[in-house]
Amino acid sequence: MKTMQLFPDTKIILSIGGLHVTWYAVLILTGVLAAYFLAQNTMKKWGYSKTILEDYVIPMMALSIIGARLYYVIFEWDFYSAHPDQIIAIWNGGLAIYGGLIVGVLYSIYYFKRQRISALRMADCIMPGVMVAQAFGRWGNFMNQEAFGKVVPESYYALFPSFIKDQMYIQGAYREPTFLYESAGNILGFLFIYFIFRKRFYKRRGDCAFMYCIWYGVLRFLVEGLRTDSLMIGAFRVSQLVSLAIVLFGIFGLSGLLHKAFHWNQKPAILFDLDGTLQDSQHLVFETFKEVFRIRKPEHQLSQEELYSFFGPTLEETFLKYFKKEELDDVIALYQKINIKLHDTLLKPMPNAFETVSTLHEQGYKMAVVSNKRIGIVKMGLKAIHLEPYFDVVLGKEQLPEPKPSPSGLLEACNLLKVGHDDVIYVGDNVTDIVCAKNMAAYSVGFSNDDRQLEQQKQAHPCKQITDLRELIELCKEERAWSDNTIW
Repeated sequence: MKTMQLFPDTKIILSIGGLHVTWYAVLILTGVLAAYFLAQNTMKKWGYSKTILEDYVIPMMALSIIGARLYYVIFEWDFYSAHPDQIIAIWNGGLAIYGGLIVGVLYSIYYFKRQRISALRMADCIMPGVMVAQAFGRWGNFMNQEAFGKVVPESYYALFPSFIKDQMYIQGAYREPTFLYESAGNILGFLFIYFIFRKRFYKRRGDCAFMYCIWYGVLRFLVEGLRTDSLMIGAFRVSQLVSLAIVLFGIFGLSGLLHKAFHWNQKPAILFDLDGTLQDSQHLVFETFKEVFRIRKPEHQLSQEELYSFFGPTLEETFLKYFKKEELDDVIALYQKINIKLHDTLLKPMPNAFETVSTLHEQGYKMAVVSNKRIGIVKMGLKAIHLEPYFDVVLGKEQLPEPKPSPSGLLEACNLLKVGHDDVIYVGDNVTDIVCAKNMAAYSVGFSNDDRQLEQQKQAHPCKQITDLRELIELCKEERAWSDNTIW
């Protein structure tokens, strides 16, 4: 019968016969899980399915561990060439973070490209959490008594907990806890990037990843200079050389030079609401509702406030406030009948809608219309204002998995356009449209030439407000990330 032991030594948590569960493995796994859940939280806000990261994390982790081990073995080949049986013994330590990062980045680029997702955006999402994973990983080094510094006097540990002092007694002397310096530096870096940098200083896609490169590169360069067990190439510490390269890469990235050199800025897909955005249907909608109420509820006089509130919600949501559920089908059928009758007389395009849409089409932008109105009415309206030929995708109520403000219709439009949703502008005239865009962190543009409506839009904090559709033409030329950078 196999003997089970808890904490048989400082490296092992559980031992069953020849099977060992080590602190090193548990701490690394804990760090990966922490990074995963942090990234998954952001991905949800950006409108991504949780399966994207679920399918990514296990192969990425496996490949990164292989990369970290190979990196370490290559630079310690004198030992491993003589002890080939130890090459796979990662439970004894010997994972080089930079090796894992290199392989992890290469796999990430491959994986997210296949998913039609911006690898730079995913780097912004994932890399702050990587610092948490690295902080946990350094405590794995602590349990293995590695990643330590020079000999220090016992008095150095006067203010440290005894378990740290005892574990840092290595090779007959107390050693400087360089693992702790790096772990603490990683936590500080995470807090800075996660809570300050990305909310105040973020400008371009990839900036969080570039800031990670600078922070961690400087931290690792400094800590590596204190270690006595560094991997070497000649007289140089390998990790310090790699750190310098990573810092330079981060600086070039934050400056925007890499975006220009590699043409990383993407053209956005442009999605439009219909009513109040491309077509001026206010008079048509007001008169239709008034006529419905004259026939079905003559005792109720609609106020201007009520009429304005009808823009955005579905007909079902609107009429449920005034009629019983069993009356809905008849009331909506009456609304549609009256609306069609008045359609060609009262509907008109918004000022400069044709010029704007046709110009953007000529410039090669992919465009779609996403509306809560029924598809027949949507297509009839586009045809009436001569904009139907310019849209690759047109979605009405029947095609939306859920009505706005759910972003599902915008996501479906991106899918049909065969584009990712990392760079998307959604243009709408009411708060529902802006909230819809924010629910997938798209770049929201509030459009109106009505001061009252513009004031209402401000409550939802759109990324941009315009009073003339032609402003879109110049806006789209900006070199930026076409997403809501306030949503993390």
